[in-house]
Amino acid sequence: MSRQTIAALLWDDAPEEKALTNLRQLLARINRFWPLEEPLVEVEGSNLMAGPGATRSDLAQIMARRKSQVLAERVAVVRLVKGDLLDTIDSGGPELSQWFRSERERFRRQVLGLAGEVLMEMTQFARAKKSDIDEIGERMLALEPEREESFRALMEAYGRIGDIEEANRVFDDLKKILRDEFGTEPRPETVATMRRILANAPRPRLQVVAEAEVSAAIEQTVQPPALRNLAGLPRVSLFPPQPRPGETLHPLYRMLIEDVANSLSRHATFAVTAPHSSFDVADTGDRERLAALRSGYLVTGFLVPGSQKMALRLTRNPGDEIIWAAEYRVELEDLVVAFRMISHRIAVTLASEIERDQLDRLRADPKPLAYRHYLEGHLLFKNCDLPRLRRARVEFQKAAAIDMDFAGARGAVSNALQLEWLMLGANDPSLLMQARHEAEAAIGIDAGNSVGHWMSAVIALHQRDYDKAAEQFLEAETLNPNSADLLESHGDTLAHLGDPDAGWQRFQRAIELNPFPPDRYWWGGATIAYFREDFDGAIDMCGKMENDQSVLRILAICHGNLGNKEVARNYGARLKDMYPGITAADVVNLTPDKKGNMKEVIVRGLKVAGIS
Repeated sequence: MSRQTIAALLWDDAPEEKALTNLRQLLARINRFWPLEEPLVEVEGSNLMAGPGATRSDLAQIMARRKSQVLAERVAVVRLVKGDLLDTIDSGGPELSQWFRSERERFRRQVLGLAGEVLMEMTQFARAKKSDIDEIGERMLALEPEREESFRALMEAYGRIGDIEEANRVFDDLKKILRDEFGTEPRPETVATMRRILANAPRPRLQVVAEAEVSAAIEQTVQPPALRNLAGLPRVSLFPPQPRPGETLHPLYRMLIEDVANSLSRHATFAVTAPHSSFDVADTGDRERLAALRSGYLVTGFLVPGSQKMALRLTRNPGDEIIWAAEYRVELEDLVVAFRMISHRIAVTLASEIERDQLDRLRADPKPLAYRHYLEGHLLFKNCDLPRLRRARVEFQKAAAIDMDFAGARGAVSNALQLEWLMLGANDPSLLMQARHEAEAAIGIDAGNSVGHWMSAVIALHQRDYDKAAEQFLEAETLNPNSADLLESHGDTLAHLGDPDAGWQRFQRAIELNPFPPDRYWWGGATIAYFREDFDGAIDMCGKMENDQSVLRILAICHGNLGNKEVARNYGARLKDMYPGITAADVVNLTPDKKGNMKEVIVRGLKVAGIS
């Protein structure tokens, strides 16, 4: 400001000459008592400005760091705000009072806007410490105790981390303040926010008391070796049954055999080929692809003409020696019983030591209709297509609603919710919060079932709880050492945890078990390759997918880093259409990268793709 303007503000009732004299004396005292070499105030002609010494002030720190891209720095900015701008200073005469009112209002708008952004970002992944939200809330309400927008931001923050009780408390506090101070009620948008929070609130978690011996076994669980040697394990491949002559096989029968295979993969004494690959071999009839499965045992079957039975047999390969055969009734209402009998018999035949307790608990209270919805969900849950993914989730939820003790259904709901959250750009924390709840419920129902631990690990990764993600995946892999699906997911997570080479080894083992996999495998493999900066390999795996919608970010980044400008820009344009307003910072924030190695790769690739 000019000397005249400052003098008039500070001494508005004094003559101009006297005010300017007072200002000169004030500046002399400041220079005499200022302890730092860098001056607090600098003079430039008839103007005064803040000198380099002013950067030591809390206000300068707040203004400089409030635009930071680092969340922790912006949180620190909000914590610096202990009150209003210069709130202990007497405002003086009318001119200075007006100046203070204007500047304080501007300061509050900036801080409150920043605090709201911080609350949104720190709870973006449905995970934040309540104490951190409390502290930000205290700063906001200290500046403007009656500001409804601040209460609404706090309600939403608590809602995103699933603390419904605290969200209700904040809403009640707001209603009391508005009634006591203004005789009004909260605005419609605030009421709608509370309704949405309550609608997204997870259902109460099931409390399941495990048997003493199960708890003891879990406590004694050892970590699995980094990679088991598949060559030393007998391998079994299961194929869909042949339909009756002149009929088409109902897809639920294929899903029955697939679920048998997936459940058998929990055993450590033999390996099970992923059904996606064995079914592909059965559909094509290709002998070379059959040989590629390298199976020592084959499970084949057919629907018996003129009856509601399915005949199954277990043969040694090569040689076609039948070592076991049986028939089961396979009417839809009998599928659960048939499943349990088939699983039990095959396990007894192939394994010398079997986790009998886990298998018996798998269907403690079979409900045929629940199981049918579960299979219907898996029919839809093949590739990365958002509409089918949502329909699959609905089927899984129906199964879980019918059979509250169905751990597999709760785990499948969690998986569907997590993938839906990711494909929607990770902008809806309620989906991730609900996915976490479903994973915890699956563990509570059956701690011996790997699916709950598996999904808990995936969600912990996205919530940046890296230690929990690593621990839960080791738990899941111990319980289910030969699941191709789990190995692929674990490999993807290891890449995000900073060990993409170990992740690649697990991915290769998953492909060994499932050589003709669904799209989500190639998505995970492309992610691992991208973390290894093998951009050509990542692009190649994306090319194996039927639908590339889920990997547009990877394709844009990889082509950008390879300098394929035109192709990268095409993928960048598709990303902008799918996620309007997307920035490189959004993609960096979305990527759980424990070591932070990928930021430059992401920004460099997206810049070429036209996303800054």
